[in-house]
Amino acid sequence: MEKENLQNYKDLVDGLVEIRPTVLSDWVLASGWPKTEENQKFNRFINTLTLDQKHILAEIVQQSRDSGIHDVLVYFSEEMNMNGMKIIKNDVEITKELFDTEMYFDWVCRRKGDPWPDSKKLSFV
Repeated sequence: MEKENLQNYKDLVDGLVEIRPTVLSDWVLASGWPKTEENQKFNRFINTLTLDQKHILAEIVQQSRDSGIHDVLVYFSEEMNMNGMKIIKNDVEITKELFDTEMYFDWVCRRKGDPWPDSKKLSFV
């Protein structure tokens, strides 16, 4: 059960890392928003930007998505720690702060490419 709990936690955090990239940044840099009447204002605006400005806007858009994911994980952590919220997958409760760090901290570390703490090999000299 403990191994399944660990894997469920890692799957949750890594799943959020996996869905992190936003198509909106791609739209800023490439083809623009889908060609609909509602989106004309976005495409007109994007077409006025230089390539450097598009890269900056794409980064802002990505940071906005990252902030949203982070904020939800902060909310989950607070709810789990203060209000008894539980996350259950396959009838197994996901332990809060499994590595003595908050879920949002683990997400940020994994997003940056850090290994899980339990996969780090310790070397003694």
